[in-house]
Amino acid sequence: MTVEPSTEFVYTVHDRGRRFILNLNSKTCSCNMFQPDEIPCPHAWAVNKKKNLVAHDYCSDLFKPETVLKTYDIPVDPLPDECEWNIPKNILEDVVLPPRYKRLPGRPKKRPTHTRDRLVFMYF
Repeated sequence: MTVEPSTEFVYTVHDRGRRFILNLNSKTCSCNMFQPDEIPCPHAWAVNKKKNLVAHDYCSDLFKPETVLKTYDIPVDPLPDECEWNIPKNILEDVVLPPRYKRLPGRPKKRPTHTRDRLVFMYF
């Protein structure tokens, strides 16, 4: 990838014959991969590498270690013994059945299907 600066925050990144416009100030890229998750796209990584910037500054706060550790700050109260649970009667009466069938792992087997002209294999 080749990086060409337009301004201090706007860059043009050439990648495999295509041109992408990256704005570091607004954290947007014309590839539309940077915006949804706020994780730097490959074009942002290329600009960060060329300018010797820290990519950590361009990630969303949700993905930073400090924020992840804060999710565990809230205390979780233990549950009382099962005999002390207060469950409404209508929930106790509900019967939950297992699924009607179990899908086998792996790729489905081919089954031949006949057409007017030829034999065709279809996946079911």
